[in-house]
Amino acid sequence: MKPPTRNAPEAAHVPPRKQQAELQRQLVIERDRAIRLREDLEHARKDLAALYAAAQRAGLTGTSDFDGRRTIPTAVQELDLGPYFQQVQANYLPFANPFHHYQQLVTQLESNSRVTLVPCCELMSGESSGVRVSLRHDIDADPVTAIRMARFLASRGICGSFYLLHTAIYYGRMFGTLFVRHRELPRWVEALIVAGAEIGLHNDALGAHNLLGVDGPHAMAQEITWLRELGAQIKGTVGHNSAPVYVAENSEVFSGRILWDQSDPIRRRLPLGTLSEAALGLSYEGTFASPRRIVDSQAASLFAADLAHANIRDPQWMRTYLTSNPCCDWSVDLQLWVVGQEHWVAGGRFGRDAYFRDRLALADLPSVIADMPDRSRCVVVLHPEYFRA
Repeated sequence: MKPPTRNAPEAAHVPPRKQQAELQRQLVIERDRAIRLREDLEHARKDLAALYAAAQRAGLTGTSDFDGRRTIPTAVQELDLGPYFQQVQANYLPFANPFHHYQQLVTQLESNSRVTLVPCCELMSGESSGVRVSLRHDIDADPVTAIRMARFLASRGICGSFYLLHTAIYYGRMFGTLFVRHRELPRWVEALIVAGAEIGLHNDALGAHNLLGVDGPHAMAQEITWLRELGAQIKGTVGHNSAPVYVAENSEVFSGRILWDQSDPIRRRLPLGTLSEAALGLSYEGTFASPRRIVDSQAASLFAADLAHANIRDPQWMRTYLTSNPCCDWSVDLQLWVVGQEHWVAGGRFGRDAYFRDRLALADLPSVIADMPDRSRCVVVLHPEYFRA
């Protein structure tokens, strides 16, 4: 009787020669890319070292602002955002709500029979018998909480709109003449895509122009292209900040969106009207700012020059900003902002009538919806930083 034998181990799978050759070719390509990336980073490091050396020879320990006053630059380790998020936590602690505050907001809106929730790209199209509402998430500082929000919306079958700020530290940093995106950024974008969120860019072209010394509109257009390469379907942008920060709205970098004349010397130096939304494949601008029918350029310039009073927690300034802004009209009927702990502001116009309510709590928001006429459009402006407590 023949003794039992162990089963022979399965032969390792060996790809055909043609496949092996293709894999080898791909490996050579990836090695070449890695070498070029390492060379680019080395050039950027040398550029930065030369810049610091020149500053030291000139007797400077930091940079200077437009008035020549010395400022100390903020330093972060590019591949470690731990200290950055700690600073975000400290900065927003006085204003942040618990995350369940956001969940309750969504539940309120979803359960209101008058409300139709749509992404920002659909807010101005289509008709609803009640109120069309978009949840606009401006990701100024906290992409992690933004992803948590997107996942919660996905669990409820709701599409929110999320806008990544391309000048934020979490997004990337300049090294000499090279802009380096943070290594976690593609993963965050992928998480938003998987959650079914609408993704757009939080347009800070004027900030890039003024603060980074680069071609701001071109830099923004470059990021739109890059995000699309990751699979994001970018249909719109949302201007970052308000007119008093740059004496212009960021939306004004698009042709056809200049809000008032260029007589102000600061506005003349800005790259306004230089981009075509159509050429970039964009269909809307999510601040929904539009030129006023009758423009008082002097009033607009005075409002835009008053940075000292531009504060979203100042009721008087917010009333002007939302209901009688001399720089622009709003295409939406109402804006609902969260600006602090249990602190909401609602403002807009229904026809000729101004509407403004401050110091609202979450429990007050259904009464705001009740005040809105049928076929009204409302954008809820949310910053993830306010829901990280």
